[in-house]
Amino acid sequence: MTHSSSPDITATAEPHDVHAVEEKWRRYWENNGTFLAGGADDDRPRRYVLAMFPYPSGDMHMGHASNYLYSDIVARFWRHRGYNVLQPIGWDSFGLPAENAAIQRGADPREWTYDNIAQQRDSLGKYGVSFDWSRVLHTSDPEYYQWNQWLFQQMYDRGLAYRAESPVNWCPNDQTVLANEQVVDGSCDRCGATVIKKKLTQWYFKITEYADRLLEDLDALEGVWPHKVLQMQRNWIGRSTGADIDFEIEGRAEKVTVFTTRADTLHGATFMVVAPDSDLAAELAVSASPETRMRFQDYLDKTQKQTDIERQSSDREKTGVSLERFAVNPVNGELLPIWAADYVLADYGHGAVMAVPAHDQRDLDFARTFDLPVRVVLDTSAEGENLPDPTETGEALAGEGVLINSGELDGLPKAEAIARMTEILAKSGSGRATTQYRLRDWLISRQRFWGTPIPMIHTADGRIEKVPADQLPVTLPVAKDIDLKPKGTSPLGGATEWVTTTDPVTGEPALRDPDTMDTFVDSSWYYLRFLSPKSDTVAFDPAEANRWAPVDTYIGGVEHAILHLLYA
Repeated sequence: MTHSSSPDITATAEPHDVHAVEEKWRRYWENNGTFLAGGADDDRPRRYVLAMFPYPSGDMHMGHASNYLYSDIVARFWRHRGYNVLQPIGWDSFGLPAENAAIQRGADPREWTYDNIAQQRDSLGKYGVSFDWSRVLHTSDPEYYQWNQWLFQQMYDRGLAYRAESPVNWCPNDQTVLANEQVVDGSCDRCGATVIKKKLTQWYFKITEYADRLLEDLDALEGVWPHKVLQMQRNWIGRSTGADIDFEIEGRAEKVTVFTTRADTLHGATFMVVAPDSDLAAELAVSASPETRMRFQDYLDKTQKQTDIERQSSDREKTGVSLERFAVNPVNGELLPIWAADYVLADYGHGAVMAVPAHDQRDLDFARTFDLPVRVVLDTSAEGENLPDPTETGEALAGEGVLINSGELDGLPKAEAIARMTEILAKSGSGRATTQYRLRDWLISRQRFWGTPIPMIHTADGRIEKVPADQLPVTLPVAKDIDLKPKGTSPLGGATEWVTTTDPVTGEPALRDPDTMDTFVDSSWYYLRFLSPKSDTVAFDPAEANRWAPVDTYIGGVEHAILHLLYA
C-alpha cells in the first residue's frame, strides 16, 4: 500500500489578513452607498425589512447577532432579486437598564448609553450587516423624542391621552409603575421582581378605543403573520360579550353595575363579591362594625401584596371578608350578602361580580368555604340522569342545558335564556347588552429619569396645560445634578430648576409633569421615523410612508407580539 504526498501549502500560501479584508469592504460599502435604499426616483419594486432595534445594554451578544443575521439574509435575498430594499438600524436607547447601570456605576445614563451604542455599532459593522447607515436613529436623541411629545399632545387633544387615578402595577425594585403588558407571570419584565398593586394617578393612552379594530383586523393577517402571534393578540385583547346588570345596594343611592357573560343565571346569584382594593369595597366597609373594618383593612393589606396571577389562581384557598351590606337582585328582589374577596380584580369589569356558585367554580369554592347558599338554575344532566348537587360534589355545573328555578326562563336552552334575560333587563331599565375586554388602556408614565419627559404643565390652580408647541422638545436636565436613585417618585420632581416653569395661560409659576414616558412609546412608531429620520418639521413624511409602509418583514422575539406589535 502506497501513500501519495501532499504539497506543503503553508509554505507558499499568502497570509490571509481577516482584519484588512474586513476593513476594505466596510470602507467600500460606505463610500459607494452599497446598502442605501433607493430614493423616490427608483422604480424598482420595494421591500422594507426591519429587525427589532437593539437596546444598548453593552456590546453585541449572540442573540443580537443571530437576529440581525436573519434580517440580513432576507434583505440580501430581495436585493439579489432586483428589489429596492430598505433595512434600517437604530437604538432603543431610553429605559431602565441604562439608568440602573448608570446608578450602579455612578455614571451619567447618557454616557453609558452612547458609549454602548458606539461599541455595538462597531460590532455590527465588523460582521458586515447590510444596513442603511444613513438612517440611524437613537430614541434618546431630542430630535427623536420631540416627536414622542408632539404625538402625545396630538392624542391629548383628541381625548386619547388622559390622566386618571386607578390601581396600577408597581415594581418595588425599580420603583416605577408598569403597564399590564410588562408584567409577566406576576413579575416585572425588566428585573423579575414581584409586582404589587398601588393606587396612583398616572397618564394613559386610550388603546381600548381601538380594541374592536385591533381584534377584527387580525383576520386580514391570517396566513401572513404566524398563527401563534395572532392568537396571542386575540387572547390579550380578550373580547367578551355579555350584559351590564345594575344592582341596588341597601342604604346606597347609587347602583352598582356588574358585568356578566351569563345573564341567564341571574336567578342563581346568591351573593355578590367586590374587589378588596376597589373604591366600592372601601366605601361599604366604612359603615361596617369596628371589628369588620379592622378585618377588612388587614385583608386589604394582604391583598395588595399579591399579584393578579396569584389572586386568580384556581387552586388556592378562597378567602374574604363580609362587608355586612346587601345588594338587591333586580329580577327577584332577593337580598345578596356582599363580600370582599381577592379573586375579583378592581380593574376587571366594574370591580364587582354577581356570584352564581352552582355554575362558576371559583364562586362555588368560595360559597363552600363560607357556607353560603348554592342554587342550581341550569339543568346540565343528560336525559334520564340525576342532576348532581354542586354543594356535595364540589364541582360547578358547566356546559349546555336548560334553565330551571328561573321563572319565565324555565325550559329555555342556555343561549336563548341569555338573550331573553338581557331583553328583560333592558325593558326594566336594570341592565343592557355590552362588551368587555381583557385589554386595558396603556399606562405610559414612569417614575424614572431616562425617558421622554411628558410635555404637560401643572398649574397652581389645578389645571393641566400643554407645553407650547414652540417649546418642544422638553429636554432632560443634566443627570449629574439630580439624585437618580429609585425612590418611588420621579427624580425629575427634585430637579427644582428644571421642574419650575410658567403657566402658558396666566404667566404665573407652574410645574412640569415630573414623569417620563414608557420606552415602548419610543418603539411603537420607530419604523415610521426610519422613513424620515432627519426631518425637523414632521414626525414622518406621509409620502415616504405611502411608499415604504407597511413593513414587509419584521424580525425579532415573539415575546413582543403583545408589546411592540400591539402598541404599534
